[in-house]
Amino acid sequence: MLLLLFTLILGLCLLTTTTLGFQEQSVPAVQPENPPSVDQILDRMKIHNEWQGRYLIEYRAQRTFHAANLRFEEDATLEVRTTFRRPDTIESQVLRAEGSRLIRERVFDNVLKAENETHSKLAKQQVDIVPANYSFSYIGQELCDDRKCYRLGITPRRREKYLIQGQIWIDAEDWSIVRIQGSPAKRPSFWTRQTQIDHRYKRIDGMWLNDSLESTSDILIAGRSTLKIQYLYEAIETDGSMEHPGEVPCRD
Repeated sequence: MLLLLFTLILGLCLLTTTTLGFQEQSVPAVQPENPPSVDQILDRMKIHNEWQGRYLIEYRAQRTFHAANLRFEEDATLEVRTTFRRPDTIESQVLRAEGSRLIRERVFDNVLKAENETHSKLAKQQVDIVPANYSFSYIGQELCDDRKCYRLGITPRRREKYLIQGQIWIDAEDWSIVRIQGSPAKRPSFWTRQTQIDHRYKRIDGMWLNDSLESTSDILIAGRSTLKIQYLYEAIETDGSMEHPGEVPCRD
C-alpha cells in the first residue's frame, strides 16, 4: 500500500515539470491511558502488517485521479479499474480520461507505469514505514473517525524524496497505519518550494486499505498544484482461515 504513496510523490514531481499549503485538520485529543511504548506499538504494527499480507488475496477498485494547477487553469481527470493480487501484482485498466492532455500523458501515464515497475518486495522495503527507514517519536492519543489512535512522529533515516518527514496515526485496536501526513524528506525538484501529502486508509474487515491520497505543492512560477486519488472498492477476496491477531502481548 505504501508504494502508492511513492507513486503519488512521483506524480507530483512530474506535475511540477509539466506546469512550470495544506492545512492540518484539528483532531479531538483522547485522555492518555497508560499508552504502550513506541517499540510496543511498532511490534504490534509489524504483526498486523504481516497478517494483512497473508489475509488479503485480491481486490478490485475503481480509482479517480485528479490533478490541477489554478494559475495556468490546467486540470485533468482519470478513472481506472485497478486489480491487486497477492503478493505484489497490480494491474490497471483506463476507463475514462479527460482534461489537459499534457497532465494526462506526463503525470497519470507515468504514475501508472511506475506502479507496475515499483510494486515489488525490494521497492517496498525502501519506502515502508519501519525502523530500518525511520526513527519514531510518541506524540499522543487522538480520535480517528471515532476510533482511538496513537500518533507518532516519523523522521527518515535518509534524505530521500520518497521518504516522508511528518507523522502517522496507528489504530489502537488493529495496530495498522490509518493515516500518513507530511512532506518529502527531500524536495521533489528545484521548482517545488513546499509539498504536503495526506494519505488515508479505510477499515474493511479488520484490514486497512487505501482510501484517498492528496498532495498540495507550492511551485515556483506555477503556484499551487494539487494531485488527488480516491478509491472505491468493487470486490475484495480474503483468506477466511486467517484470524486477526488481535491484542498482541508486549515484549519485555
